[in-house]
Amino acid sequence: MADPRGRARALPAALAERLQRPPLPARTAARRRLHAGGRRPGAAGRARRAPVAADLTGRAVRRGGGLRRLSAGDGGDRGQHAGAGPRAERAALPGHRPGTAGRRPAVPRRLSAPPRAERRAAAATRVFDFRRTGEGAHEAWTINGLPFRPGRPLAAPRLGTTEVWRLASDFHHPVHVHLAHFLVLSRGGRSAGPADAGWKDTVDVRPYEVVEVLVRFEGYRGRYMMHCHNLEHEDMAMMADFEVV
Repeated sequence: MADPRGRARALPAALAERLQRPPLPARTAARRRLHAGGRRPGAAGRARRAPVAADLTGRAVRRGGGLRRLSAGDGGDRGQHAGAGPRAERAALPGHRPGTAGRRPAVPRRLSAPPRAERRAAAATRVFDFRRTGEGAHEAWTINGLPFRPGRPLAAPRLGTTEVWRLASDFHHPVHVHLAHFLVLSRGGRSAGPADAGWKDTVDVRPYEVVEVLVRFEGYRGRYMMHCHNLEHEDMAMMADFEVV
C-alpha cells in the first residue's frame, strides 16, 4: 500500500487480516454447509438466549481473562452503539483460576435432554397473526389485526395447563412471551430443527412463516405480555396482553 508520495507503508493489522479471509462465495458456501437443512445462517434467531459450553483445555487464559461482547467499530453488534466508537463489555469466567488451563474440565458428555413436546396435552389452540395492517395514517403493527390496548387480553389460559400457539407473520418478527416458556413444535409445516430445541421464551418467525409452539403456563396467575422483539416494532406497540387465570 502506498501513501500519497508513493512510498510503501504497512497495512493496518485489521485490514490485513480481512484481506486474508476467503472470498465471499467461499465463506457463503461454508456457512451453508454449517447450517445444512435449508436454514439460513443465524438460524438461532434474534433476541434469543443460548447456553454455551466452552472447553478451554490447552488454552492459556491470562489473569483477568473472560468473555467480551464487542460493539460498533469492533466487528460486534453493528449499530448497537452507533456513533459511540469501539466499546466492549467484559465478563469474567466464573471459577477460573490462573494456571489451571491445562487441567481437563469436567464437562458432561450430554448437557441436557430436551423434553418431548406432547401436542395432545394442549388444552387449547390459538392463532396470533403478527402483521402490519391499515393504510396511510392508519397503518400499524398489530396482533390479530388489533392495536395494543392495555388491559385487553387476547387469551386467558389456565394456570397449570399447556396450549398450542400458532404464530404467523408478514415480516421478520422475533416473538417474545413473558412468564411462559414454550417448545417449538413445527416451523413452516416441518418438524422443529436443532436450533429450535429446548425451552424458549423467544422464537424467530420469518416473513410469511407459521411457527407452532407448545406454551406452558405455571407459577403465577395474572396479566402478562407478548410482543415482537424487533425494537422498532415493539416501540410502535406491536404487543398484546394475555391473562393467566
